[in-house]
Amino acid sequence: MCILSKIIAKVIALIAILLAMALPCSIQAMEEESISLPTSLVDLLCADDINITQITDSELFFSQLLPLIKQLPNEIISKQSNRIRINLNLILQDSEALNAQLLDAEQHAKTNFTEYQKWYITQIQTTPPLTLRQLISNKLNPFSNAALYRYENDLNNAYKQTRQKFTRLINEVRNTKTLNNQQLIQIASSAMDLKIIKSVYVIAHPLIQKKWQEDFIIEPARLIKTVQGVEHTATIVRPKNIDKSYTTAFQFTIYADESRHIKTAKYAALRGYVGIVVNSRGKRLSKNKIEPWVNEGIDAHRIIDWISKQSWSDGQVVMYGGSYNGYTQWAAAKYKHPALKAIAPYAAAHPALGLPMENNVFLTANYQWGFHVTNNKTMDNSEYANRAHWSNLNKTLFTSGRAFKDIDKIEGRPNPLFQKFLSHPSFDDYYKSMVPYGEEFADITLPVLSITGYFDGGQISAIHYMNEHYKYNPRANHSLLIGPYDHWTAQALPNSHVTNYKLDPVALQKDTEKVVFEWFDHVLNNAPVPDLVKNKVNYQLMGNNTWHHVDSYEQLNQQGIDFYLGNPSKSKYQSLVKQKPNPIAQHTQVVDLADRKVQHNIDYMNVILPELPDETGVVFVSDEFEQDMQYAGAPSGHVFISINKKDVDIGFNLYQLMPDGQTFHLAHYRSRASYANNSSKRQLLTPNQKAKLPLVNTRMTARKLIKGSKLALVLDVNKNEHAQVNMGTGKDVSVETIDDAKEPLILNWFTDSKIHLPITLMNNSSK
Repeated sequence: MCILSKIIAKVIALIAILLAMALPCSIQAMEEESISLPTSLVDLLCADDINITQITDSELFFSQLLPLIKQLPNEIISKQSNRIRINLNLILQDSEALNAQLLDAEQHAKTNFTEYQKWYITQIQTTPPLTLRQLISNKLNPFSNAALYRYENDLNNAYKQTRQKFTRLINEVRNTKTLNNQQLIQIASSAMDLKIIKSVYVIAHPLIQKKWQEDFIIEPARLIKTVQGVEHTATIVRPKNIDKSYTTAFQFTIYADESRHIKTAKYAALRGYVGIVVNSRGKRLSKNKIEPWVNEGIDAHRIIDWISKQSWSDGQVVMYGGSYNGYTQWAAAKYKHPALKAIAPYAAAHPALGLPMENNVFLTANYQWGFHVTNNKTMDNSEYANRAHWSNLNKTLFTSGRAFKDIDKIEGRPNPLFQKFLSHPSFDDYYKSMVPYGEEFADITLPVLSITGYFDGGQISAIHYMNEHYKYNPRANHSLLIGPYDHWTAQALPNSHVTNYKLDPVALQKDTEKVVFEWFDHVLNNAPVPDLVKNKVNYQLMGNNTWHHVDSYEQLNQQGIDFYLGNPSKSKYQSLVKQKPNPIAQHTQVVDLADRKVQHNIDYMNVILPELPDETGVVFVSDEFEQDMQYAGAPSGHVFISINKKDVDIGFNLYQLMPDGQTFHLAHYRSRASYANNSSKRQLLTPNQKAKLPLVNTRMTARKLIKGSKLALVLDVNKNEHAQVNMGTGKDVSVETIDDAKEPLILNWFTDSKIHLPITLMNNSSK
C-alpha cells in the first residue's frame, strides 16, 4: 500500500508539472490567436488623411474596440500590468473594477495614476463632483514656479511619448485585417493612454501658460532686425519686475523649435536670468536665406550687442547649449564682445572636426543634416525618421565604388552644403573664418565650461577647443566635465545605460542644465562651485563609481605607459610590449581596397562585447595587469608606417579584455595619413618609405581596469561604409573611384611605433 501511494504521488506530481508546463504554452497560444477586425476599423487605421490623435478622438474607434476587448480571455487580461488593466476597464467602463483600482484609498496609496483618476472621476462617474478643468486648476494653484516648470515638462514629455508609442503601434498594423490578442491589448491600452493624456493636456496647457504670465513676460517669437538688415527670431522669457535688471542666458541655434525654446528660456528665468533663444538667419520669421555655419559668429556677436542695450539687461550675457549650439558659442567668442562674460558649450561641434569631417576624413553619419535644417523654416524631422533609407545609401555608395562626391546623385537630391564641405578637405580659411584659430584663442579670457562624454561623437571637437585654448592661453579659465555620456546625454540628463553599458550610480548625478547655471552663478556671483566641477578636469571613472578632479588635461595624459608593437609572430594575436624592440621589425597588412565585402576599422555599436570581435586589422595584446589600474585620458604618441601608395586612412580600436573574456571598448580612431602632421596642408607619403604619423585628436575615456585585465590594440586601415575610402592615388579622395584601387594596399606597421596610454596605478579614493 505504501509503495502504491508513492507511485500515485509521483504520478500526481508529474501531472502537475505537465500542467504547469502546458499553462504558459496555452496562454501564449491565446495571445497569438488572430482576431478579425471590423471593416470600418480597418479603414480607419489605414486612412492616410487622419492623424494619430484623431483616431483616439473617434468614437467609432473605441466602439469598434469594445466588443473585441469583451472577448479577451481572462487568463490574458489577468497577466497584464496594472496600468493596462486600468486602460481596458476604462474602455469597458467597468465601474466596480475601476473603483477598486483608482479610488480605493489603500490601492490609491500603492499606485501613481493621478491623471487617470482625474479623468475617470470626471468622465466615467455618473455624478462627478468636479469638472476635469476644476480638478486640474486645483492641482496647479499651489504650485511654485519651479513646481509648475516640472509639471509642465512632465506633462509635455508624457504627451509626446504617448503619441510616439501609439504611432509606432498603429504603423506596425496598418493595412492588416487581423490582430492577435496581445496586439489588440497593446493598441487598446495605448489608445486610452493617449485619450487621457490629451484630455488633460488640452485643459492644463492654457492654465499653465496663464499661471506663468503672473510672474513672467513670455515672447514666443519676437523679430529682431540688426542694423545690417539681418533678421532673427527670438524667444524671450523675463521676470515682470521692471525695477531690476538681469543677466541674460542666451542660446543661438539653427534648430528652430518654439516650444523647446520656451522651455529653455523658462528654465533660465527660474534661475534668475532673462532667458533668450535666438534662431539663425532665415529661420522662423526671418526672411533671410538659411546659411548654416558661415554667419553664426558675427550674427551672435550682433545679437549680444542688441541684448546688452535692452532696458531689462544688466549688460552681461552668458551663452550655453550643446552640439551646434556649442559651436555658435565659440563662433561668438571669436568676435570678443565685452558683454559676453562666460560660455558653457557642451558636445560642441566644429565644422572641420567631428561631422562631417574627422581628422580630414569625410563621414556619412550626418549626411542628411543639411536637409534637416534647410528644408523649411523650422526643422524637417522626417529626414532622420527613415533610418533604413540612409543606411541603404551608405551601403550603396560603399559597395558601388563610385566617387564619394556622387553620394547626392545616388540619393537623388543635390546636397549643396555637403558638397561645399567636400570642396574643402583641408582645414583651410573656409573653416578658420568660422571658429577661433591659432592666436585668436590667446585673446579669449572669459571663463569656459566644456561638457562632453566618452561616447559623444562630438568629443574630439569639444576637447580640441580646450586644448587650443590652453595652448595659446596657458592661463585660460577653462574647465572640462566629462563622463560616460553620448552626444545626447552629455547635453541633458543621463540614461541608465549607454548601449549595453550600465552607468555607475554617481554618473547619474550629472544634470547638465543645473550644473551649467550653478557654474554661471559661481562665475558671476561668487556662488559655490558645482560639486562636479571642482577642478579644471573633472571625470567619472567607469567601474569605480567615483568622480575625479585634476589640474589639467595635459597633466592627465602625460602620466601613463608607453607601449610598442612586439616583434611579428605566427600567433593570432601579436604582443603589445613596454620595451621598444631591437632590431626594428614590421607587421605587414595587405588590404584589397576594391573588395567591398570586407569592412575595416568598424566602430561597434555596443560598448561591451562577449569576446574580442573578428578584427580585420593587426591585433596587439598586452600582458595581464597584476593589480587594479586606472585608464584616464586619451591615447597619444605616433605610429611608423610605410605603404606602396601615396596616402592611406588609418585607424584603431582599443579594448579592455576583461578576465571573464568580455571586451570593453575604450577608444576608436581614424585619421588621414597625409594630414596627420598638418590638418591644413596635405603632405603625401612617398611610396615604400617609412613615415612617422602622430596620433591626433584621439578620444578620452576613464575606466577602472581590474586585476587580470589586458589591453587589445587593433591597428587597421579605415575602409568601411561610414566614411570615404582612400585609394591612395594622391588625388582628392572624394573623386577617387574603385577603379583607382589597382594593386592591393601593402601597409607595414613598424615596431618602434609608440602608443602612450594614460594608465596609472589605481587610486581607490576620488580626488
